[in-house]
Amino acid sequence: MRRVVRISILALAFVTIWFSKTYATSTQLILDGTQSTWAVNELREAFSLNLTYPTVMNNFKRDITREEFSTIAVKLYEGLTGKKASYTNNPFVDTRNTEVLKAYSLGIVNGKSKTEFKPLDRITRQEISVMLYRTLNVSISNLNKDISGTFPFKDQSSISSWAMEAMKFVYKNKIMNGVTSTEIRPLENTSREQAVILVKRTYENYKAQVTSLPPVLGVKDEICSDGTCIDIGDAKTKGLVKVGQKGLSTDKFKVMITKGTSKYYYPLTSDGVIVGFPLQMGNGDYSISIMKNVGDNRYAYVKTESVNINLSNPNVVYLNSIQTIKWGPNSAATVKNIELIGRETDLTKRLNLSYDFVVKNVKYDYEKIKYLSTDYTPNPDQVLDVLSGICYDYSSLYAAMKRSEGIPIKLVKGYNKDIDVYHAWNEVYINGKWVVVDTTFDAVYYSRNVNYTFAKNPTDYSKVYEY
Repeated sequence: MRRVVRISILALAFVTIWFSKTYATSTQLILDGTQSTWAVNELREAFSLNLTYPTVMNNFKRDITREEFSTIAVKLYEGLTGKKASYTNNPFVDTRNTEVLKAYSLGIVNGKSKTEFKPLDRITRQEISVMLYRTLNVSISNLNKDISGTFPFKDQSSISSWAMEAMKFVYKNKIMNGVTSTEIRPLENTSREQAVILVKRTYENYKAQVTSLPPVLGVKDEICSDGTCIDIGDAKTKGLVKVGQKGLSTDKFKVMITKGTSKYYYPLTSDGVIVGFPLQMGNGDYSISIMKNVGDNRYAYVKTESVNINLSNPNVVYLNSIQTIKWGPNSAATVKNIELIGRETDLTKRLNLSYDFVVKNVKYDYEKIKYLSTDYTPNPDQVLDVLSGICYDYSSLYAAMKRSEGIPIKLVKGYNKDIDVYHAWNEVYINGKWVVVDTTFDAVYYSRNVNYTFAKNPTDYSKVYEY
């Protein structure tokens, strides 16, 4: 048994070393002679702009894969924004590539199914167009999405409906040309050199737009320096605990918060980022545990802390920045909310100004829901960047906006009588009572010119969890 363990560890070490070398950035570009003559200068420029990885900078005429293009799409995002991309979870069984997970977390790419990414599949021109378009959407908050004008390709009927807008966008903005004057060939694969040059052209076309925007600092992550952190310092005054855990990228952790017989479970990443969790089950004794997956669906305790809270105002719990409603004084959601409410002092009007923005500007993403894992965690600032999402995203964004100005608001999950799927909505504390608000339903009503109201009938909703 000891020998088997030693071999397994050596094998894991070999895989880890190979992986890091393969995807590490290089300081010197040596072309291998497989590149086209016309591509040489642009490949060198892309390399100098740090928009490449060694894995795509050889065998240049080989078709680029989904995994490979995801890595340079993340490079494009980081180059445009100056931010380091991160990820929250890995729903896929067929990849551990952290760059792929970053692209997935940003909404740049989806899986082929809920559990499979298919990293080695070749990527088509229409898929690349969509990924470039999504990268720009998460990088530039005021991206000009106009696609009017001529689109002179006789094969445009071959473009999938989900890719049409993106293909028109990349053509209009001189990112992607037709293969001929009359054909854009959306279903053709793309070579590595073509893909790198598309990323480079996108960067050059849009970098100036990003740098001209006013800076938004976002929410600064705090890292657990001890490996395992459970901070109960804010529990007795805010009803908040902060938890972080460092581990291998393959480790799976959960947070379990217990009060009496009631339990809430949350996913926890292994990157050490400290995340807030609410103590929303009323005053009394709580137990907070970090648990590690040890195989199948079995978890072992890593650390547990206990705390007793007795809040004089239980609604303070619904003001905190937590895992599913992440906000701070400089987050994009906070800045946008300040812009929307201005100097308005009337509570009802302030609630409606942000509500109207979410309802009228965020579009429901019918494709996204097909590929999400059960551990999906919304990010309000990313929703604001792309202005699309599912019910969980709508509710997270509206909650972040209102919490940032001190209005108690819940994110609630459960069921609505008119749909047979799991749903998310908000409850806002107004004049001494909780009012049900459903920005997702109202966004759909708005898009279809159907009348709707701010406050919903609570009997239409069945609550399962609240945060």
